[in-house]
Amino acid sequence: MALITFGASPENEADELEYYVTVLEEQEREIAQETYSSLGLACAMINQNYSDWNFVDELGPKTGCSTCAAH
Repeated sequence: MALITFGASPENEADELEYYVTVLEEQEREIAQETYSSLGLACAMINQNYSDWNFVDELGPKTGCSTCAAH
């Protein structure tokens, strides 16, 4: 499991956000974490290594028996 979180570091004098890609084992134990200066870089890394994503356009036209988000 991999996830992206954000935060800040006291060493960052520009007070800019940092993005952390964290790899977990069974949602409990942190295996590794890398820091990125932008969300785009963090997304590129996580997509390169864990690209088994199913993206759904929630703003697109709805299909199914109604127009609710469940379809």
